[in-house]
Amino acid sequence: MPQYHGLADAVTAKCELASEVLRSFGSFRFTATGWSMLPALWTGDTLIVERVHPDQFQVGDIALVGREGRLCAHRVVCLPENTGNRFWITQGDAIPAPDRPVLEAELLGRVTQLIRSGESISVSANLKGIKALFAKVARRSVFAARVFVYVASKVRAQREAILPCQG
Repeated sequence: MPQYHGLADAVTAKCELASEVLRSFGSFRFTATGWSMLPALWTGDTLIVERVHPDQFQVGDIALVGREGRLCAHRVVCLPENTGNRFWITQGDAIPAPDRPVLEAELLGRVTQLIRSGESISVSANLKGIKALFAKVARRSVFAARVFVYVASKVRAQREAILPCQG
């Protein structure tokens, strides 16, 4: 069993544990951080990930990728073209450029559901209407993305403050 030292090693350990849980049990849940998937995913959302065979990914799915000791949930924008070059292209909805190609071994699972403010929400394969516009604006302006995150955090805090206690 490897020993871990420092924050970077702790993050790597969490990534390895997530991979093992998915391989062993077929599903995994964790709390999202960051803003790269706005507006589909928000910081604080609980993501439910299911293990799937890499050939089952479709364009529009949100893939959980384990890379360099980190977990990243980004949308699949391009599938492998042939059996010789097996890599997928992912991109955050609020990011202007795609990620570097994802190898088959880095694909951990597909985000199938999220929990936001106690409500279970199905994950859509594409953004429509106001969400598509929101993503386009966030892709073009880091400042706009930060404003969206700030406003959303205030709305979420206000919403959670008025939710009745469940016991």
